[in-house]
Amino acid sequence: MTSFTKGVSMFLLSIIIMALLITTVLGFMLGFSHPLPWILIGFLIFIPYLHEFLISRHNIKWDPSMDTGIDLIDGDHKKLISLINQLQNATQYKVDDHIIDQIMDDLLNYTKYHFDREELLMRSNQYPDYENHKNLHKEMISKMSECMEEYKSRPENTIDDALNFLKNWLIHHIKGDDRKYIPYIKNSNLNNHERTI
Repeated sequence: MTSFTKGVSMFLLSIIIMALLITTVLGFMLGFSHPLPWILIGFLIFIPYLHEFLISRHNIKWDPSMDTGIDLIDGDHKKLISLINQLQNATQYKVDDHIIDQIMDDLLNYTKYHFDREELLMRSNQYPDYENHKNLHKEMISKMSECMEEYKSRPENTIDDALNFLKNWLIHHIKGDDRKYIPYIKNSNLNNHERTI
């Protein structure tokens, strides 16, 4: 959703709320026992829930197909999804650019942290495709850094592209590339590796 579309959506929502408020006040002129103003109040109460639902449609939701069966990795993946969803919500609610910058920094730092943990597990379990997987991680960090730089120079034009890239890459990586190392990690003694990570 472009910033123009977001602006129009917020404007229309504001108009609807104002119209409901005015109609509710006018409805009370019919008397407090008349059902019209009370129905309108019900709509006013419902609007924030509807708005939240519409915004959450764009968020990534964890589903069983993302589950690796490795608690350490699944926890990291859920944290990454949470950070991407925070970024999505921040852009939808048009929060201060400083907050968006902080979320992006947190996302980049946690991604690096997760990749280090994942690579340690792969290395310590002699995963045969370790180098290729590590290169995928390097490419992702490079692309994320590039997206962040583009965002800092042209925030309005690039944030949606960055979000789409992050969502698509993460889901593809979790459901695709990460599935390949699962048998190697599951057959190892994870308890020893968790202590060293």
